[in-house]
Amino acid sequence: MTATMDLPTQRADDADPATPEIDPAPSNLDHAVPDSTSGDEAAASANPLAGLSEDELAALHAQWDAEINTVIHINPDEALLAENVRTENAEADPATTANFKNNGINTAANGYRNYETGIVMITEGQRRFNNARAAAVELPVWMKTPPPADERKATIERIVRQLEENDLRKPLTLGDSARAIQQLAAFNLTPAGIARKLARGRNGAAYVKQVLQAGESELALKAAERFDLDLVQAAIVAEFDAAGDRETATELIRIARTEPNNFQVFAQAKHDEHDKKQRLAALVTTLTRKLTTAKITIFGGSLTPEAGEARSLDRLRPSPEDAPYTTLTAEDHASCPGHGAWIEDDHHDGNGDRIAVAVYGCADFRAHGHALSHAPAGRVDLTPRTTSTPATGAGDGAGAAGEESDLAAARVALAADERARTEARIIRRWVRKNNELIDASEKPRRKWLAEFVLRMTAPKGAQLFLARQKAHGGYELRRAFNQNHALARQLLSLPVGSTVTDLSEKVATASTPGKATVYDMFLTFCAMEDALSRNAWRYAQQAAQEYMTALVSAGYPASDVERLIIEPQNERDVIAAALGETTTSDPADDDDAEQHGDVLDARTIGGSGPAEPGDDAQEASEGTSAPADPDTAAAQLAEAAS
Repeated sequence: MTATMDLPTQRADDADPATPEIDPAPSNLDHAVPDSTSGDEAAASANPLAGLSEDELAALHAQWDAEINTVIHINPDEALLAENVRTENAEADPATTANFKNNGINTAANGYRNYETGIVMITEGQRRFNNARAAAVELPVWMKTPPPADERKATIERIVRQLEENDLRKPLTLGDSARAIQQLAAFNLTPAGIARKLARGRNGAAYVKQVLQAGESELALKAAERFDLDLVQAAIVAEFDAAGDRETATELIRIARTEPNNFQVFAQAKHDEHDKKQRLAALVTTLTRKLTTAKITIFGGSLTPEAGEARSLDRLRPSPEDAPYTTLTAEDHASCPGHGAWIEDDHHDGNGDRIAVAVYGCADFRAHGHALSHAPAGRVDLTPRTTSTPATGAGDGAGAAGEESDLAAARVALAADERARTEARIIRRWVRKNNELIDASEKPRRKWLAEFVLRMTAPKGAQLFLARQKAHGGYELRRAFNQNHALARQLLSLPVGSTVTDLSEKVATASTPGKATVYDMFLTFCAMEDALSRNAWRYAQQAAQEYMTALVSAGYPASDVERLIIEPQNERDVIAAALGETTTSDPADDDDAEQHGDVLDARTIGGSGPAEPGDDAQEASEGTSAPADPDTAAAQLAEAAS
């Protein structure tokens, strides 16, 4: 009987683990077979049974026969892996290796004894075998009857068993895990203590906290089981649910299902929203106090700056007798009985942060002797003049025609002015929403960078990317050098006060060329990240585009707003789409995106949805309808969990 695999091929595979930070102990068999020999020749030349008498062999065979259907404990370095259908995700991993070191192996692998060599062949339990070697612990093996001599039959049986071994498993649900960890916590075990017992490694305490947090929300547990949310997503949903923000929790479930790349950024934006709302509310309060102290009337929602009897001053001139477009300033208007102001909070300062602004106006411009800025000379507004005496003479007809021409020209100018105001409002909203999202993207992106540096091999194309950046020697790299790679030191968790020497010593620990390239790429990424402009999503910047493209190529799940860094939108396209001039998207979809704060692109900017503070009443009245449920299934879950 012969072994069912090519020994040189297997040892070559085993000798190249792709596991970060772990080098499995070398097997006693690693160098037993020269590369130039075939499997059968290797078995003969390295056969430990060579030279035994027939009686000695018979005794061994009897001993091995007695092993069948029993569990034995072996040194994994003295066993071999049989051929396996699993070719990916079979390497040793730090968490499992640490668990085996602490707790041993509770579940036996399956294997058989090769009677020609005496070596145990592992047929099912490839990951247990690799992690047992990495942990240097004994591997329990449930010994099976050796495969039949018929190679075809033996191969079929092996493949079927290995498929069953992997396909018929079902992991614990998040709910089961949460309940189990809650029971451990009930024994006064801290998250760190539970993590140690589970050998979860350096992020173990965070894992336990997330499981416990998710377990506190029925909505999160149901969503995780029904929609396959991961632990981090379930914990974040639970956090908002526990805070009483069921709307955000439900929306997060929808995003996790339909646009998972936006999940972390949306959640972070919602975390940031509270502080921003408080800051804006404080600005509104300060402005309100200032206007009240100055005895300036604050107009409420019953008056709007562009319709009815009221108007903002930038839409008025002092009187009909003044030339069209004559400016009416707040100082000049201060003595008017109709003087007042609206407080709008959708404007921005020079840093792009939202601020409150006083928009001055008149409560009744007609009653107080003003005129629309665009109205023809001598006219209050653009309403056609009515007379009780019809025009009879040619001169009267010419005058009427001239007046109508003036009114038509004024209406065109007014329409153009209002269009410009609408466009400015669209861009203002677009900028505000995407600024909020790009700000929120920083923490998830930097967390990913901190995890990227733990890799042992760099992504494909890394060398070319690095060479191009070094050749260009851009501002980002020079800035990082001048600052001693401040962000890189921070993300590597080097102590406060660490120096570039400490960083160099950390990089010098790279044990392979691949790891050294990872450090090189990490340092370059950090340099470009630290210099990333807040406006990179809006204006094309070559370095930012190259940076985000490289991140995505390395596996970073960029959100929609981050992908705008690679291909920014044209403002004219955004405006046209918002006004329904170049898009066929369903208005209801636009309402949904506006309501839930999705990345505002050419499909999600518009006047639909509920009016925000500072929106014109006309804009509010043009909204299509109340926002639809973000997702019917998620909404049903939320209702069921109530």
